[in-house]
Amino acid sequence: MLKLLTLICLFASFETAVTDETMVAIRGTSSSTEAPHGNGNVYGADIVRDGDQLLMYYGGQGRDGHDRIHLATSMDGKTWTTVGVVFAPEGINHVNDPSVVVVKDNFYMYYTRAEAGVTDTIGLATSADGRKWEDQGTVLAPSEKPAWDSLLVGRPSVIYEGSQFQMWFDGRADLPIGAPDAFAPQSPTSQRYVGYAVSANGVKWERRLDHVFAKDAGGIHVSRVDDELIMLIESRDGTKYATSDNGLTWRDQGLLAQKDDRNSPYGHVTPFLFRSADQYILYFGAAKSEHWNHNSIMRQPVRIPADNSPPTLPSDDNLMHPER
Repeated sequence: MLKLLTLICLFASFETAVTDETMVAIRGTSSSTEAPHGNGNVYGADIVRDGDQLLMYYGGQGRDGHDRIHLATSMDGKTWTTVGVVFAPEGINHVNDPSVVVVKDNFYMYYTRAEAGVTDTIGLATSADGRKWEDQGTVLAPSEKPAWDSLLVGRPSVIYEGSQFQMWFDGRADLPIGAPDAFAPQSPTSQRYVGYAVSANGVKWERRLDHVFAKDAGGIHVSRVDDELIMLIESRDGTKYATSDNGLTWRDQGLLAQKDDRNSPYGHVTPFLFRSADQYILYFGAAKSEHWNHNSIMRQPVRIPADNSPPTLPSDDNLMHPER
């Protein structure tokens, strides 16, 4: 009996520790987030402050298979109240991966947009209050062939510093063999790359010709931590990360947060880093399916290790060019 009580106490302590450190922030339980399989699919969290309140924008897949952008609110970053769908332009098959910045009380939402299939572009929506959004259409499209991003671009991460918008995004020239798109080019060597673009007004962008990071990186989020930039990268191992002094040349730092068999057995999807008081919180889509279509949004405190890598400089042969 004593052994049984001891085991119960140990199990209870473990459960409490997991609840305190790593917890579910959002589950897909509504018709717009349950996904066709009915088990829920939410991902792509992006959080901004609005006065004393936190606003979380995130993607959700509905029972009909379509993705829409949702909103949840919180006062402490732990307990979230779902508001529901806030952005779903008509006639668009795929609307997800929001990245929101607030500049002079105006909200700018950059998002992945696919009118049909998986040929993504990057769209923009604007808002005065963060709740009612007006679609501005595509602001960044694929490059001309044979560029590394000639098939699709998506999953933007945008920051605003020094009166300039900066965007990092992932792109492809083709899809892996067997991808569910019969009309897109496919290749056994297909991979994602991370690109970079800048803008003075958030609408017209100048794109760097070459990618700034490879290693099949995608679903990224870039933020500033002290004097350097941190790029989180989704993966089937968990959340990976890279660091940079200038946003153009990145140092691969490996794994920041490992997946776990209980919450995220198939990896972390579209991670997001948020600073809350004196700690950093990682939000990510916890993948419970090998197809990455059954996710809940988790929150987990993380420590950002010191970067002792030697400084690097960008090359001069990758000039910027304006979008058409």
